Amino acid sequence: MSRYLTPVVFAAAATLAAAFAPAHAQQWPSKPVTVIVPFAAGGNVDAAARIFSERLSSRLGQQFVIENKSGAGGSIGIGAMAKSNPDGYTLAVVSAGTLFILPHIYKEKLGYDGLKDIRPVAMVAYQPNMLIVDPKVPAKTVGELFDYMKANPNKLSYGSSGIGTSQHLCMELIVQHTGAKIAHVPYRASNQIIQDLIGGQIQMTCDQFSTAYPQVQGGKARAIGVSSLERYPVDPSIPALAETVPGLEVTWTAVFVAPAKTPKEITDKLAAELREIAKDPAMIERLKALGVTPMSVTGAELQKMIATDYDKWKPIVERAKIPQP
Repeated sequence: MSRYLTPVVFAAAATLAAAFAPAHAQQWPSKPVTVIVPFAAGGNVDAAARIFSERLSSRLGQQFVIENKSGAGGSIGIGAMAKSNPDGYTLAVVSAGTLFILPHIYKEKLGYDGLKDIRPVAMVAYQPNMLIVDPKVPAKTVGELFDYMKANPNKLSYGSSGIGTSQHLCMELIVQHTGAKIAHVPYRASNQIIQDLIGGQIQMTCDQFSTAYPQVQGGKARAIGVSSLERYPVDPSIPALAETVPGLEVTWTAVFVAPAKTPKEITDKLAAELREIAKDPAMIERLKALGVTPMSVTGAELQKMIATDYDKWKPIVERAKIPQP
């Protein structure tokens, strides 16, 4: 058979391809879609996944079913999604940091390539982390806390949702800046961190704003600073850590992802739906009530952001000398 198509065959093939692509997307979803959350139920990623999946279910006429698959800083759930059938019926909602931080920590143990095996579809929500302390800690400002940490080597501890999470890396940046010696206590979920902070088992955490802020409002924790470059509009009275440590930025972002070989027509359709949901005034208010800012970043812009952050965090992780789990 000739490797060159005749004009008639070529035209027929082109027509068939053009007809197939839209039909492929139009038929999806024709059955329930599994949305893996690689963290325990009750956390911020889980909350964002449920809110957006609920709206996807109503808009697309099929259930988007949450499946919590936690462990290893999120890599177990992400790996399960990456290795699933790339047909659009297994997705995941992850914190963006897991895509560009975990590969530098787990390396060959990760079991998947964070840049090659996963297709970022849409970043849908954003918030900074907040550094909070047990009210018994005698520090009310960033400078006072840093001095206290340095003056009490090996006597303090902080909690995170696991190795490589935003809480962990936020504190690692602070440790690298101060040179303080402070123990890291990894948990499986943010609510466990808060319980132990309130109970005095740990002294601080750099948890997501929406988790930490209610504790501050209730007087159970003291706010020290937020990990965005500028003050967070939800409460601009709380200083940005970058005011003391220039360039310190660790933000939480919720991202829908799919296996890399998922048909582009499907991921484009999903991205378009998520963009519309993020613009809905009711959705905006619902997220803001949680302390989360809705956003919509898709396509090449999103992939570029993740690739840039992948390069940015590599030397930070290496300096932290985080032991490979």
